[in-house]
Amino acid sequence: MNGVRANMRYRRFAVTPFFLFLVTPLYSGQEQSSLGIWEGIYTEAQATRGQTVYQAECASCHRQDLTGQDMSPSLVGVGFSFKWQGRNVQELYASMRYGMPQIAPGSLSNRAYADLTAFLLFSNGFPSGDGELSSDEDQLALIEISRKP
Repeated sequence: MNGVRANMRYRRFAVTPFFLFLVTPLYSGQEQSSLGIWEGIYTEAQATRGQTVYQAECASCHRQDLTGQDMSPSLVGVGFSFKWQGRNVQELYASMRYGMPQIAPGSLSNRAYADLTAFLLFSNGFPSGDGELSSDEDQLALIEISRKP
């Protein structure tokens, strides 16, 4: 019995380096293929759609100029930076998708939440690009909200 256990331990350790060899390049490739927030991760058209959604669904609490009021936080400037810097775009998207509008969380389409996210990024000076921001939360999780390099 001891010989079998020792042999099983050997096999477990022998397979591990091979498994890591196969998995590591795939994982690293995913990280490298993700876009940085300063590379333009949404389009101007998407931000414009997001602005329309914002005015209809969010401005009554967060104000027309996004500066917030009462219990509604500012969505621009220092207030935005303080809360979101160092976090990823998925967290921003999910906070709206699962929590807003406050009277009916999750009541908008995934596209509308992605458009709103694009509008908030635009309003905070992050550049637009050639491709629309996805509503795929796995993809959004790869994009860090960071200071300008």
